[in-house]
Amino acid sequence: MIGLNFSLQEFLRKFEQDIQAEIDAHNDIYKSVDGNKSKMVKALGSSEEAVFLQHRLDDMNQRWSDLKAKSANIRAHLEASAERWSRLLGLLEELWRWICMKDEELAKQMPIGGDVPTLLQQQNHCTALRSELKEREHLVISTLDQARMFLADQPIEGPGEPRKNLQPKTDLTPEEKARGLARAIRKQTGEVRERWERLKGHVGGWHNQVERALERLQELQSSMDQLDLRLTRAEEAKATWQPVGDLLIDSLQDHIDKTVAFREEIAPLRQDVRIVNELSAELTPLDIQLSSTASRQLDQLNMRWKLLQVAVEDRLKLLQEAHRDFGPSSQHFLSTSVQLPWQRAVSQNKVPYYI
Repeated sequence: MIGLNFSLQEFLRKFEQDIQAEIDAHNDIYKSVDGNKSKMVKALGSSEEAVFLQHRLDDMNQRWSDLKAKSANIRAHLEASAERWSRLLGLLEELWRWICMKDEELAKQMPIGGDVPTLLQQQNHCTALRSELKEREHLVISTLDQARMFLADQPIEGPGEPRKNLQPKTDLTPEEKARGLARAIRKQTGEVRERWERLKGHVGGWHNQVERALERLQELQSSMDQLDLRLTRAEEAKATWQPVGDLLIDSLQDHIDKTVAFREEIAPLRQDVRIVNELSAELTPLDIQLSSTASRQLDQLNMRWKLLQVAVEDRLKLLQEAHRDFGPSSQHFLSTSVQLPWQRAVSQNKVPYYI
C-alpha cells in the first residue's frame, strides 16, 4: 500500500509529537542529572546506595536514548510515507502531461487526408501512437491502482466542503499538508483516468476512420491509374491517325472501318470512367474530401475521355463525308471527263448526261 492508514498516520504523528514534547520538557533536567551523575555516585562512595544510583542512572540513559530513537524512527517513517505520496502525485502529473501531449498530436493529424500518401502518413502515425499507448498502459493502470488503494484509506471530502480554521499556506500543519496532498492525488487521479479513457477512444475511432478511408482511396487511386493507362494507350493510337485530307480515296472505307473498330475498342472506358466517378462520390458520406492533386487527376481523366470521344466522332464524320464525296459511289470523277463550261452528271436512274 502506498501510505499508512490516515487515522494510523495521525495517531503516529500525535504520538511522535507527544514524545518530542516530553523530550523537550525534560531535556534540561536530563542534562543536569547526566552532568552531575559522577559527583552523585562519588559522594555515596562504595555503598549499596551508590551501586543502586548508578544502576538507575544507566537505566535512565538507556530509556532516554530509546525514547529519542523511537521519536526519530516515527518521524522518519512519516516522512518516508509522505515522500511516497509525493512521488505518486508526481507520477500522476507526468502521466497527465503525456496524455495531453498525445491528444494534441492526434488532433493535429485531423482531418482525414484526401489522397493515399497523406492517409499512409496518418496510418503510420496512428500505428505508432497505438504502440505507445500499449507500452504506457501498464504504467497507467498500475499507477491508478496505487492511487485507488491510497485513496481508499483517506476520508472523503466533498468538493464544496469549506475548510475551517485554515492557517496561511506557509504555516500549514503536517495534518493539513497531508490532507492537501490527498486532495491533489484524488483530483489528479480522476483527470488521468478520464483523459486516458478518452484518448484511447479517440485513437480507436481515428484508426477506424483512417483504415476505412485508406481502403476507399486506394481503390479509387488504383481505378484512376488503370483508367489513365488505358486512356494513354488510346491517345497514343489516336496520335498515329493521318489527316483525312492526306488519305488515298481508295483507303477511305478501310479507315472508316478502323475508326469504327477503334470506337468499339474504347467503349469499355465509359464504364471505367463511371466507376471512378462513383467511387469519388462515395467518399462524401465518409467526410473525405479529395486533395487538390487527386481531384485534379479525376477531372483530367473525365476531360481526356470526353476529348477522345469527340475526336473519334469528328474523324468518323470527316471520313464518311470524304467517302461520300470522293468514294466509288460519288460523281466526283465525272467532273474530269469534260471541259468547262460543260459538266457531266448521272441521273437517279444512273443514266449519264451533260449540262
